[in-house]
Amino acid sequence: MSPREQARTRFVSVTITRKEGENMILISTRSFAFLMVLALVGALVGACYVTKYFNEKIMSIKLLEILVGIIEAGNHNLDGHSLHVHNLVMVMYMFLPYSLKIRVRQKDLHYATLLLDIGKLGIPREILERAGKLEGEEWELIRKHPDIGVEILEDIPGFSRVKEYIKYHHERIDGKGYHQLTGDQIPLGAKMIAVADAYSAMTMNRSYKAHLPYAEATSELRMAAGTQLDDELVKIFCSIPMSKVDACLEDVRMKMGKYNYERKGN
Repeated sequence: MSPREQARTRFVSVTITRKEGENMILISTRSFAFLMVLALVGALVGACYVTKYFNEKIMSIKLLEILVGIIEAGNHNLDGHSLHVHNLVMVMYMFLPYSLKIRVRQKDLHYATLLLDIGKLGIPREILERAGKLEGEEWELIRKHPDIGVEILEDIPGFSRVKEYIKYHHERIDGKGYHQLTGDQIPLGAKMIAVADAYSAMTMNRSYKAHLPYAEATSELRMAAGTQLDDELVKIFCSIPMSKVDACLEDVRMKMGKYNYERKGN
């Protein structure tokens, strides 16, 4: 036996025997320990790759969150709206039943909510900051912001669902939305964003209207269920403890205070 074969025999000793017509593989204790070490090393390597992947994903989301916050800072009609919608949708995702949760990827929801209004970068600032009622042409321009956002994100690979959620987040269940999709034609992620977007629009301060408290805003959501908003998702949203919903806005106020401060150069 060659030296190489002898060395291999010392580490792996496998004997094949026959018992009552069945083949049995007997592995020595040393061989079993060696295989267990290999499995452990493989598991550790896999864990390192998974940890690296999730750390990189969290970092990219955090960076995007900062950029969006800085972009929206100083605009009284945005001022953290995308961050608020993001927080609300992430809480909604936690409360989804399994049958719905498997239909959406949390990662897609992260990016779609943070980039929700990126298309408004193509809208004149004086229109976005208008305190009064918009004129016909101005309103039509505002309605284009989902499509402008999709165009901005066109060349990003792996963003097909993200772009879909952004494009259709102003659809209505009754088909009276921006692209006239109805019911199940509207992607689930877009429906989730529509509920959170409506709640955020009602509860955040705007230059053209006063904000509503939690009880009144959720009452408005229930009245819009089945026509403007998905009925099941409204029920899920309204079942979330008020403390968790309120915490979403508190987090935004804290972050936007910092972004507004930095934008002024202080």
